[in-house]
Amino acid sequence: MQRRRTQLRRTMKRGDADRGRAIGHCAVVAVLALAATPPAARAQQYALLDSVKTNLISAEISGDAAYDHIRILSAYHRPQGSDTLYVAAQYVERMARAFGLDSVRLIMQESKRTTWNPGTSDLWLVDERGAPVQRIASSIQNRIHLADRSRPADVTAELVDIGAGTAAELNAATVAGKIVLARGGPGDLNRVMAEAVQRRGAAGVIWYPDPYTPSRGFFSFGDQPTMVPWLTLSTQPIDGKLPTFAFILSLRGGIALHNLVAASQTPIHVHAVVHSELGSTVHPQPWMPMVEGVIRGDDPTTIQDVVLTAHMQEEQHSANDDASGCASMLEIARALTKLINDGVLPRPRREIRFWWTTENDSERRYFADHPEILKRLWVDINQDMVGADQSIDVMRTQNVNRVPFSRFHFLNDVMESVLEYMVAANSSNITQYRNGYGLYPKPYLSHNGSMHRYNAQAVWYQGDSDHEAFVDAPAGIPAVGFGNEPDRFIHSNLDDLWGIDRTQLGRNAVSAALIAYTMARADGSDLPVLAAETVGRGEGRVGRNVATALQLLAVWPDKLAAYYAAVDQLSYAAERERKGIGSLATISPRSEPLVTPLLAALDRREAEALRDLRSAYQQQANTSHEPPPRALSAPEAELARVRPVLVGGPKEFLYHRDDIVADSGVNGYLSSQLLATVDGARTGLDLYHIAAAEVREAGTQYYGVITPENVLHLLRSAEASKLFRLDRVNQ
Repeated sequence: MQRRRTQLRRTMKRGDADRGRAIGHCAVVAVLALAATPPAARAQQYALLDSVKTNLISAEISGDAAYDHIRILSAYHRPQGSDTLYVAAQYVERMARAFGLDSVRLIMQESKRTTWNPGTSDLWLVDERGAPVQRIASSIQNRIHLADRSRPADVTAELVDIGAGTAAELNAATVAGKIVLARGGPGDLNRVMAEAVQRRGAAGVIWYPDPYTPSRGFFSFGDQPTMVPWLTLSTQPIDGKLPTFAFILSLRGGIALHNLVAASQTPIHVHAVVHSELGSTVHPQPWMPMVEGVIRGDDPTTIQDVVLTAHMQEEQHSANDDASGCASMLEIARALTKLINDGVLPRPRREIRFWWTTENDSERRYFADHPEILKRLWVDINQDMVGADQSIDVMRTQNVNRVPFSRFHFLNDVMESVLEYMVAANSSNITQYRNGYGLYPKPYLSHNGSMHRYNAQAVWYQGDSDHEAFVDAPAGIPAVGFGNEPDRFIHSNLDDLWGIDRTQLGRNAVSAALIAYTMARADGSDLPVLAAETVGRGEGRVGRNVATALQLLAVWPDKLAAYYAAVDQLSYAAERERKGIGSLATISPRSEPLVTPLLAALDRREAEALRDLRSAYQQQANTSHEPPPRALSAPEAELARVRPVLVGGPKEFLYHRDDIVADSGVNGYLSSQLLATVDGARTGLDLYHIAAAEVREAGTQYYGVITPENVLHLLRSAEASKLFRLDRVNQ
């Protein structure tokens, strides 16, 4: 009996292997066929989900409903650790419960940042007796008229105009005991506070924007004369004296006050009253809130949670940044939960987690306090600034960050597939009218929103929002992030409800929901179509890098240097696709028969491309010889002798990640991703070649330039932080 069972198991095992090979062969054929589907045909329907589920999600999600959450959240000034941020978090928690999410909780997290609570604060012009004459600024008009972390005060003092607050202007004025009026860029406020108040004894600062100082890229504050920027004071003492307070005016308000001082024959006096507290009577320890809720998956054995993130803390208003992301997540939670509970949308295999956070800090603290969670988290979809009226401000664009090289994953191709579908569905073209369509082929329009097209695109990775904490070392979780550019209104009183379009808000919510649901439901039956998307888009990515490699050979005078840069470019492109195809294996134990032959096919394509590149080099260099070995500069040789190893965990990174300092002028996103690429096997030179290839692909306009010296400096700083170790390579 036992022998028969053994023989049966052997027969079944051989049969499984044969079926696996057959499945792998058929799947590769299917993948190649799907990958060859014309883009125009693919765009008529979201290819990764059937039309019924796609339409259900699109129809249920309401941009109008999401907008109502923005109304409420944007009323609160929500600096980190404030009592009003806690009120906003309580609202999010209450709505998440009402919408039926499981395991909803408001988590109070320890924070490294100073807690600050503002009260009512006023700034008045007064007459010679101290009687009020005219209100200049007040927190009842706008909370951000008072700089965050301003300290309590009740002072009447002469107002002295110190211009830009240069050393010469300060030395020419007597500022002790007075309130100074100064102009500048956002970074100048703390310099003026230090020089005028902490070093020279002024009582406080009134600050307004310099119209000639760029505020948002090539724009200046002069473009928006009513803009009041959201600024924060340092808490650091200088010579034993702490910062005091600062009132922030718009350009229009600042110039009016400047003109008043200049025209007056007698001193101008102002009365400043500041009610605030550093710390909190409600929450005396530095803290920050995070709200979590879950849609349960139906496969308890699949520990691959899909996470949606958006951040709650910002200034008063902050309608787009990021009340829009928080509102979108609430609406996605409501819509998916309802569809699942109504039985019209199948429950996904994996859990979908919703994290409303304190931007980046919540995740890093959570990872430090619960490092085991990193084993559960599969991918992140972040929403930051997803409600912008795209007709405002030189035609704003909804950008979605791609997954960077360091964490590349088929999530990236799901995102791009969703985005292309939504753009095609909500864009017009001349042929659709001949085919009987209306304005758009498959429009998503909110009842009270615009009828504008969906102006969205996938862009190269950038951080500065919650997805950064997932992608960066040591978490290492693939993530995509919704953002909005250009946006001159961010962190100001002008980021308000007037700039929100319910239609775009709804479209972004639908896009994020489709990405999340596609990832959460993926199983073995979805492998062929997901692989088709990954391989097909990968062919395009590799093709672009082949073109870049050949262009290097054609353009660079030094053909040998061009050849090795071109080799690096192809190796970088192929390695990224290995990551993408390899990530398909995480979907299901049944993935291996499909993934293995796809990886082998990629290896063959890479080898063929390298052979073609070698032939191109020989032709360009007018030689029949093989390329000689690569010559290394001194910094490159040093990079080749070190192998970086990640040694710090989430807790160590929480406290020491800022100890790593890159060369000034080196793009911060590129630096962080260079360190995220550390795997204990690559040398420093390998990292440089990857970073240089990434710069060439994205363009210097995006990532700037990178040199071997830059990489060497970064790695040495990383070693000094004790978060990384530089092992010596035996050569």
